[in-house]
Amino acid sequence: MTSVVAVVTAFEPGPELIGVVESAVAQVDSLIVVDDGSPSLRSDPSGAVRRTLDACADLGATLHETPDNRGIAHALNVGVTEALDRGADAVLTLDQDTRLEPDYVARTSDHLALAASLGLTDVMASPSLINDDVAPFWFAERGLTLAYEPIQSGLVITRSLLEKIGLFEEELFIDCVETEFYLRARAHGGHALIVPGTRISHRLGSRARWRPPRLLRPLLRGYGAGVEFSEDAPFRHYYIARNRLDLYRRYGRREPLWCAVSIAKDTISRGRAMLIGSHRLRRVYLTAAGTRAALRGERGRIPARTLRRARLAGGEPVSSARPLETDRGLPDLVSVVIPVHNGVATIDDQLEALAAQDYSRPFEVVVADNNSTDGLREHLEGHRLADRLDLRWVDASGPAGASYGRNAGAAAAAGDFLAFCDGDDRVYSSWLTELTAVARRCSAVGGAVETSSLNTPRTQSWRQMLPPEMPYEFPGFLPVSPTCNLGVWKNRFDAVGGFDVAYDRGAEDADFTIRIQLAGGVLGHAPRALIAYRLRDTLRGIWDQSVMCGEGDARLYAEYRAYGMPPRPWYATADVIAYLLLRNPLLPTVITRVPTGRWLFQAGNLLGRIKGSARHHAWYV
Repeated sequence: MTSVVAVVTAFEPGPELIGVVESAVAQVDSLIVVDDGSPSLRSDPSGAVRRTLDACADLGATLHETPDNRGIAHALNVGVTEALDRGADAVLTLDQDTRLEPDYVARTSDHLALAASLGLTDVMASPSLINDDVAPFWFAERGLTLAYEPIQSGLVITRSLLEKIGLFEEELFIDCVETEFYLRARAHGGHALIVPGTRISHRLGSRARWRPPRLLRPLLRGYGAGVEFSEDAPFRHYYIARNRLDLYRRYGRREPLWCAVSIAKDTISRGRAMLIGSHRLRRVYLTAAGTRAALRGERGRIPARTLRRARLAGGEPVSSARPLETDRGLPDLVSVVIPVHNGVATIDDQLEALAAQDYSRPFEVVVADNNSTDGLREHLEGHRLADRLDLRWVDASGPAGASYGRNAGAAAAAGDFLAFCDGDDRVYSSWLTELTAVARRCSAVGGAVETSSLNTPRTQSWRQMLPPEMPYEFPGFLPVSPTCNLGVWKNRFDAVGGFDVAYDRGAEDADFTIRIQLAGGVLGHAPRALIAYRLRDTLRGIWDQSVMCGEGDARLYAEYRAYGMPPRPWYATADVIAYLLLRNPLLPTVITRVPTGRWLFQAGNLLGRIKGSARHHAWYV
């Protein structure tokens, strides 16, 4: 009887890992889960990843947790070494989303016994069906079908093969790890076998759709609705290009047919993603960077500088590809926190909008009073919506500023999820429903704003806001979210220490959401969680706001340039200066075609960046 030990590698695993363990643990002698340094285990020690791993342990899995992320090959080697120490005759390797049929291991063990009877002992066995698609195969060896470049997930490797050729090559880090192992096995006389009648389900990349331009649709009959295909995350183009080229150089003479087929397949799959997939410029850059790295003989993890340059090439942070968190479910109680300073004139509009929420679960409203002198407390005491909203007034007297008020409100909140909005805006009726729906798999989530409801057309023309579907971000760095529409889990808020009250000149919201992400969290975007946003309606107001925003951005750069935040490119500054000169309001409006308020916002923002750069000793103009 063949003794089989399963090894499952994981990184920021979700509930699907529990299903993997459930499908495999009864079929093997023992099962080992190796977590490859998930950041959440450090940033949120009792969070969703911890609960997932503990659930696997309850099912009978042995847990190994590496202190940092060293790549899938290292994680596999940790588990395989432990399996061999346990006396395994064969090791089954699995990914964190792979499901096995109930008889998978039994069928594979029988096939290994058949191979041994034919004199084949240095072998690995792989499934015949992957997601109901026939796995690649080619020749036969002594009547048994040989697999062509089998995937690592679902692979059963005999002890004799591992002892003969060694473990997985860790310097490849990720991608092509199993391919190198397969080619090395063939070079030493080993074989990869297809096991008839076996099936696994496994996610192969993410689904993408390309819709041809309208002019091409008549020529591409049958594809007018679009072409669906699978694509890898952009950063993997670096590893695939680097590692494949390395393997061509090492095994090309011995495996010319494999090289030819591999080049053809990669040209189609990777080329298609670069031509019609998402983040095309980033994919092109990372492919070129990986090719250059292979020519230079570079190995290991992708350099941080390459990731930063890829962000600039693609226009969207690579960090956005970070996996979502495990589904937390909806909050038990939402605490809506509203910092207010002298807001009696406008807060009723916001409270009425909150009372009209279609959110079906409990929530409370906490108004944090930051030094108001207009009778705000008296206005809220006995308010007609007090019971309906579970409304509470909180004393946030102290340093002036919304950050201090938000921290005071959060400290008094009873909920496990905090939703921040402002007292002079107005939330849409589905705000909490949409915000919490996205927050189920994120540490924090930013909503969207519209400016048409609460502002005159003249005021709207002064400041251009992003459309709801576009999240805010610092190009080449990380996404951020304004605190006029932001939700965050209370434990994440406490873990990063809340808002930094030292940001007294704006950007406290960007600083907070950046710290959430640097601590291993995920910032989501909920475009349908809308708020009607009130703009500054005086020229002095728009000027003061723009100067403050510029100073805050410069402070952010001073503090986060060491984390990869890039400087403003010179051409962006040149563009602003040209704009201010050519669109100067002293010139006739028929020539400039720019409202005075918009010009002032650009000018004030530039002045703010200059002042902030001088104040914080970091050039961000």
